[in-house]
Amino acid sequence: MLIELCEFIEVAGIQKEQVIDALHNEGFNDLEDRLQVECARVINADYIVTRNIADFIASPIPAILPEEFLQKITV
Repeated sequence: MLIELCEFIEVAGIQKEQVIDALHNEGFNDLEDRLQVECARVINADYIVTRNIADFIASPIPAILPEEFLQKITV
């Protein structure tokens, strides 16, 4: 299933500059969330797909639940 998912989504890597930007982002308590936002920002993602959308309230990129994402891609 993950292989099929990778056929139509972008997988983002991260560079030193994005790590530094994430460390400076005080809108999030969790470093992992900060890094996810930076990766999403760099690739101009439409959404961050997560089960914990509450952690992404301060994100410039909207966070949606996996179920919402599946509805969007199957419409």
